[in-house]
Amino acid sequence: MVLVGEFFLAEGDESAMRVGPRKSHGLPAVPCDGIYPDDAVPRWEALLTGAESPLRHVVPMANDGFTVFAVSQTLSTALANTGTDQLRATALTWAENVSEMGDGIGPDDAVDLLERLSALAMRRAERGLSLYCWYFAP
Repeated sequence: MVLVGEFFLAEGDESAMRVGPRKSHGLPAVPCDGIYPDDAVPRWEALLTGAESPLRHVVPMANDGFTVFAVSQTLSTALANTGTDQLRATALTWAENVSEMGDGIGPDDAVDLLERLSALAMRRAERGLSLYCWYFAP
């Protein structure tokens, strides 16, 4: 299980590479502890847009279990523009799917995560920043 992780906004890849566990950064962020975001992000994109972009790693995962990746523009835009009902339905479908695979996030936690991520994606668009995610999975 992932110990820690977060989605965050940064000006670009160089800034994103400096973020990670035990690194204070002050950037707008949403924690995503307890999930595998590299599995969740493609699933969310497929559910919201019908497409799936490959992950673009800024810091590839090595033997230490740490990675940073960019969230696609397609998913960032979808998160920022999706209505509450569709976002909730996406979160509930995703929570049900990961529970079937043996991982787990409760429905309420899934909805909360996607709602906070949607708000972060809206801020991304307003500020002209990019959305990234880092996580540590030992």
